[in-house]
Amino acid sequence: MRRGGFRFYVKSGSAQEKPHIFVTRDGDAWAKFTLKPVSVVINNGLARNELTRLQGMVADLEPQLLQLWWEYAITQGVRPEAEKEDKPGHKSGPTHEAPAAALEPSSEPAALEPA
Repeated sequence: MRRGGFRFYVKSGSAQEKPHIFVTRDGDAWAKFTLKPVSVVINNGLARNELTRLQGMVADLEPQLLQLWWEYAITQGVRPEAEKEDKPGHKSGPTHEAPAAALEPSSEPAALEPA
């Protein structure tokens, strides 16, 4: 998916982590954002004002980006129904269950691009 001069994509191996997205500008500078909640995880060469702008864009596009991430994750064998809420006494991290809407087939093809 491309917006405002940036490319939003999921990389190989991304399905093993919490839902997130990579954003690149011209292939030289990039950042990684978690989804739900949206936050910057890694910045590699983007200016602070670009990161602020991108964080707003990722927040605005979050439903579509989550759908892209889950479509990719499912192709990698991740099963959202297998990941449950933390139970009292469990030490595991937060769950990454997709919202029902993100799992429903979309009329548009996934806009995933190879990394």
